[in-house]
Amino acid sequence: MAIGRLDAHVSVSSAAKAWSLRAAWMGYTRALQLVGTEIDDIDVFSWGSGVSIPHRPRRHTLDDSFAHFTPWRARLVADGRHWAEDLPFDPTSDQSGRPVPMLVRALALQAAYLKAERSIDAWLSLPVFLHRLGLTERPLPCLVEGDRRLLFAPRDHGPSSRRILRGLEAAAVKGRKALIAIEDGHVLAISALAKEARPTALKRLVALLMQAPVQSPESVARRLKLTLSGAGKLLSRAASLGLILEVSGRRAWRTYVVPDLAIALGFIAPPKGRPRSRPTLDIPHVDINSFLQNFDREMAEFDARFSSDRPT
Repeated sequence: MAIGRLDAHVSVSSAAKAWSLRAAWMGYTRALQLVGTEIDDIDVFSWGSGVSIPHRPRRHTLDDSFAHFTPWRARLVADGRHWAEDLPFDPTSDQSGRPVPMLVRALALQAAYLKAERSIDAWLSLPVFLHRLGLTERPLPCLVEGDRRLLFAPRDHGPSSRRILRGLEAAAVKGRKALIAIEDGHVLAISALAKEARPTALKRLVALLMQAPVQSPESVARRLKLTLSGAGKLLSRAASLGLILEVSGRRAWRTYVVPDLAIALGFIAPPKGRPRSRPTLDIPHVDINSFLQNFDREMAEFDARFSSDRPT
C-alpha cells in the first residue's frame, strides 16, 4: 500500500526532518480546503517560508487561518499518547463485537470528531489517529484527507470512506515523491558544494533551503545575517549551480524556489520523456563520510540557531 511504502521510506531517510515540515504544509493546505478556504499549496508554502510569491492574490481574512498549524504539529509528534487522549468527544468502541481494522477505526474516529466539533482540528486528526493507532511508524502529516459529506451525517459512511481511502493513497504517493525530491536535491547540493572553492555561505543557504524552499534576497539577508547585495549574489550563485530557480520574472525583488517545488507548484513544466535516474554523489578526492557528517552537523547547527525565525 502507498501509505506503507511512504512510512518505510520516511523511517530510513536522512531527509525525514526537512520532509516532515514540507509534508505538514501539504497536509495543512488540504485541511484548509476541507473547511472551505480557497487556498493552494503555493500559498501555504509561501507562508511557511515567510516569503511572498509574486502574482498571488493577497488573502484578506478576519481570522488567522494558520493559528492551528503549530499546535497540530506538536500533537503529531507527542510521544507516548494514547489514541483516545485530547479528544473533544467520548470515543466509544465498536458495539458489534467483531474486530475492526485499524484503518476503519481511524476513519470512524475522524467522523466522530467531525460530529462533535466542526473545526479544522477534526480534519487534521486523521494522521494523528493513523500514527497513534500504530498504522504508521512515524507521523505522516501529508495524510490529511476527508469528505465534506460527513458534515451532513449520512447514514452510510461507505462511499465517503472509499473516497477518503483514494485520497489517502494519492496523498501518500505525492508525499513520497516530495521525499525523493528532497533526497535528490540533497545529493545534488553536496556534489555542487564539493566542487566550490569557498562554499561556506553556500552551505548555509543550502541548509536554509532544506527547511524553507521558497526564498528571496530579503529573507536570506535576514536569516543568514548578510547584506541585501550579498544575499542577492549568493542566490544568483546558487541558481547558476542549479540548486534553485528564479520564478518571479523580475529584475528586482526576485523570488527563488528549489527545482522540484517549481515543478510541483506549476512554475515550470515537468520534464518529458522517460524518468531520469536518481543522482549519485560525484565527489573526487574527498572523504565522503567526513563531508556528509560535517554537512549534517552544520544543518543541525543552523536549525538550532534559526528555528525561532519560523512563523508560528
